[in-house]
Amino acid sequence: MDNIIIYNLVLERRNGDYNVIEINSIPNIDLSYPNEIGAIDTFTSKYSEAELRILVENNNLVAPEYLNGTFKIVSNLKHNLPILTKERFMAIYEFKENIIEIDRSFKDKLYGYYKKIIEKIIPAELFSEYLKNFKLALDINNYKEVLNLIEKIPYAKARSIYFMISDEIDKRKNDKIRKLEKSEEVA
Repeated sequence: MDNIIIYNLVLERRNGDYNVIEINSIPNIDLSYPNEIGAIDTFTSKYSEAELRILVENNNLVAPEYLNGTFKIVSNLKHNLPILTKERFMAIYEFKENIIEIDRSFKDKLYGYYKKIIEKIIPAELFSEYLKNFKLALDINNYKEVLNLIEKIPYAKARSIYFMISDEIDKRKNDKIRKLEKSEEVA
């Protein structure tokens, strides 16, 4: 029998000490499946972390001592995951709309991560086809197709790739900003 995974959005004030946020207690929010990770992500991706914190506070959804905690998603199987904020969601959207070639190291890292994930979940007879299509999409800079291929795998696994993309984009943006700041200091 498969384990049913129940996910909850929480504010964690200390490791393992968290307060569950009942999303459907927020006025005008009605998620059909509030304990599915995709539904939680759909909800949180509409807000920045600051906006989400204000929403939780204004609706008295957690005890006051948890308000400055860290937003996370936890499950009955002890998953402890980051939330998909509006900023992360926009980074993925920007990646999808990017028409400029991303550098080879990013492509290689993304390909390796995708390969590692799908080798555990895709049947052997489809594995090489998935990889070939993913590599081709990366090589021709078709990032919409890259995301379409990611969307074909189970959401919980695809989600980890989305976070990898978001983290990599943030890292590269921060590197560019540091380089600009350094060049301005020299000038």
